[in-house]
Amino acid sequence: MTPFEVFSSYMALKQHFTTKSYDVFKYNWKTRAKFDTFNKRKDKIFFEKISKHDNPKNFLLSNFIRNDKLWIKDIAYSESSKKIYEDWNKTQQSLTYTFSTDISQLNELFDSNFKVENNEHPKLLILYMSNKISFETLTIICDLVGCLNIWDKKMKGDPVWESISLKIRKYTPFLNYDKSKYKNLLLDKF
Repeated sequence: MTPFEVFSSYMALKQHFTTKSYDVFKYNWKTRAKFDTFNKRKDKIFFEKISKHDNPKNFLLSNFIRNDKLWIKDIAYSESSKKIYEDWNKTQQSLTYTFSTDISQLNELFDSNFKVENNEHPKLLILYMSNKISFETLTIICDLVGCLNIWDKKMKGDPVWESISLKIRKYTPFLNYDKSKYKNLLLDKF
């Protein structure tokens, strides 16, 4: 990728993960980024650095999933951003294993993992927030079960949930997984 393409991807992902209206798939990664504007930027060096990465889009994606408020400088020259990408890549490569391991953390009564009672977060969400399951597992289960709309209603006004809900909705199209296989893993467990 060229530095300008990295810049365009960065802008598209930033908009995708921070706004409800922009969708990189709907708009085919297009932004209003102009090459002339890019050339005048003082932070071009950061985009040039990332353009040399083996997979710049996934490198940016993995970091935006972790923190959508990152600036390009934070991503380009940070050891933690490299670690985030490596961890994300490992999770992608072993997604079935990660998912299988993570679902062992769930309550035996499947429905109890999704109940929102007394304005408290459901068990599934608590497991994610306490780093006991991966974001990918949370996203896959929410996608398979379809609990997001119900949780949105029951936890309306909860800023923690609203940011996680948006992130799940924005990340779901990026996850490539076999729905029937993962559904069967859940059914076998419960």
